[in-house]
Amino acid sequence: MADNRTMAQMLQAPIEGYEDAIVVPQINANNFELKQTLINLVQSNQFTRRQGSHNHLCFFNKVTSTFRHPEVPNTTVKLLLFPFSLEGEARIWLDKEPLRSILTWEDLVSK
Repeated sequence: MADNRTMAQMLQAPIEGYEDAIVVPQINANNFELKQTLINLVQSNQFTRRQGSHNHLCFFNKVTSTFRHPEVPNTTVKLLLFPFSLEGEARIWLDKEPLRSILTWEDLVSK
């Protein structure tokens, strides 16, 4: 049987299996954008799993509380930014979590 796909179709990378553990709710807000400075601030104190998770979450909550958008819940912002706050062993931990297993901020902090 012949493969009738075009070259463009054959060169497309498959997306199956590339989902993350964290499911960020859809954002329907106009003009919503995470500023690079906020991402940089989150990355300035990345959690590696060697220091206390409580201190990391306190810092992360302080940083994310500075960002407000009237149409986007703060918990959605936290879910978007949290992966940027991890490195090393902590990032590996998140990558090994089951796909689509973290649906809310409460799901995340309970792990």
